Amino acid sequence: MNNAITRLSPPEMHSLPRQIYVRQQLMPPRHLFPPHTHDWHQLLYATSGTLVTNLEEQRLFVPSGTAVWLPAGVEHSTYTEFGAELKSLYIQTGFNALDTAIPLVLEVSPLMRELMLAAADFEVEYPLHGYEHNLIQLMLQTLGRLPQRGHTLPWPADTRLAKLCTRLYARPGKRPGLDQIAAEMAMSTRTLERHFRRETGLTLQGWYARLRLMKAIEMLGTEMSVTRIALELGYSAPAPFILMFREHLGVSPNRYRTQKQPG
Repeated sequence: MNNAITRLSPPEMHSLPRQIYVRQQLMPPRHLFPPHTHDWHQLLYATSGTLVTNLEEQRLFVPSGTAVWLPAGVEHSTYTEFGAELKSLYIQTGFNALDTAIPLVLEVSPLMRELMLAAADFEVEYPLHGYEHNLIQLMLQTLGRLPQRGHTLPWPADTRLAKLCTRLYARPGKRPGLDQIAAEMAMSTRTLERHFRRETGLTLQGWYARLRLMKAIEMLGTEMSVTRIALELGYSAPAPFILMFREHLGVSPNRYRTQKQPG
């Protein structure tokens, strides 16, 4: 089985032809847009599957039905483990309804979804008056009203801690004990916890719990059974996994999966 990651090339544009340029793409499993920046804002919407946007100090999980807001100039890369369909809105920097330089994960409302689907069929240089123009303006106004979602995982800048997080991220069901991790890093458990909290704002245990929740959301975008997901994440049985998921998101994994079906 080939587990290599395939790198994709971001589109090369020097300017936007209109206030919004809509790009549609299918990302196969294990494909990556490497780190890059834009001279315009970007709204990256997952119509199916889950995207993971990597930033300098955090990872943003973008499951189906949500979108990530990436202000102009922010370096980012985007990856999908299991494949995803996406619509990417490139927006001129004159738009400031969100008024933030911080990337955000946003919940896409039914209205916003339909507006984006309609705009995806427009010509690149759509008319500046009439139906197309009015729909674009409504979409921009709706964008500023979308609620934020906390699908974020802080990432340490410290090299040793970043390597630890990369290892845990790659194998979320194989977390070694805190004492073992501290011994491998030649520090006490107290020192490890202090450094980790300073870098991420979370304890290592709290970070790992959030990692498993984010990975669960990602896997629920596939056809994996709940039992398999629980085992992949290191749970001994589905029941404790279902309990954890319900405590954090208020619904069972199967209910969450049904709610996030496209359309």
